[in-house]
Amino acid sequence: MTAKRPLLVGTVTLDYLHEGPIGRALPPATLRWGGVIHNVACAMAARGSNPLFLTATYTGDLAPAVTGHLAAHGVDRLTLPVEAPLPLFEAQLIDGSVTDKHFVGQEALDLLTPGLLDTRADLFDNASVVVAGTDSHPATLAWLCTAARDRDIPFWLLSADPTEVHKLVPEGQHATFVSLNARELSLWAGADLPDHDAIAAAARELVTSGGHALVTLGPQGAVLVPADGTTPLHQPAPTINGHPLTVGAGDILFACLLSARLTPTPWPQALRQAATLTTTYLTTPAYTALRPTAQ
Repeated sequence: MTAKRPLLVGTVTLDYLHEGPIGRALPPATLRWGGVIHNVACAMAARGSNPLFLTATYTGDLAPAVTGHLAAHGVDRLTLPVEAPLPLFEAQLIDGSVTDKHFVGQEALDLLTPGLLDTRADLFDNASVVVAGTDSHPATLAWLCTAARDRDIPFWLLSADPTEVHKLVPEGQHATFVSLNARELSLWAGADLPDHDAIAAAARELVTSGGHALVTLGPQGAVLVPADGTTPLHQPAPTINGHPLTVGAGDILFACLLSARLTPTPWPQALRQAATLTTTYLTTPAYTALRPTAQ
């Protein structure tokens, strides 16, 4: 019998991050592999969770490099028979935060249609959890919700961008787990959320009964909200030299939390472990720092 493994649906991107306005980049600048689900896949592989990453087939000179990069990080990738250029993400950073951005390559995600995914139902039959980001098409996300529910496995959804909050409950379908920041939750709710009670009440609306939502709060850390109304779990923000970090790595926190839950580790310990690993990644920004042997 084939061992079940996490199934991730998304894309790899080529990220160009820099100071200065879009189109007039200023140093320092960084060129790196990215994409929120790519980041999750690499972090989960480092944690030993053996993810399978489902993407389009990329065209162009960089396509072979994608395969080599993922293999070097221990990520198994399966390409579907649709072709698209490798997406490019350009972002302006100020103090480490994205202030402006431009994404070219939505086709690589939109081609992963429900009809195409349904041709590989065997992959979902052998999945332990299904994972996607809100950068995917809403019809695809709704299909993934249904596919996971029909197989009685979790569907974990990661918010990719504040402009995508309308996809957090795609076509009325609720994920088992949703991760987002407080601003994204406020935008989705269409209201200010002045305190933890308001945040928890809004977050419960995002997920299925029995599910959880993780809301990152910047310097206030993060709160894990159970849908059943039980007390949320608060995790303080990671610190470096005694100062709380206001710029987190939500995709790494998400990946490490999921990896811990698959072992399985209870929620309180899993959240603490994920926060500790995220701090490690922020101080040593390499996926290898997340490996158990590096701890």
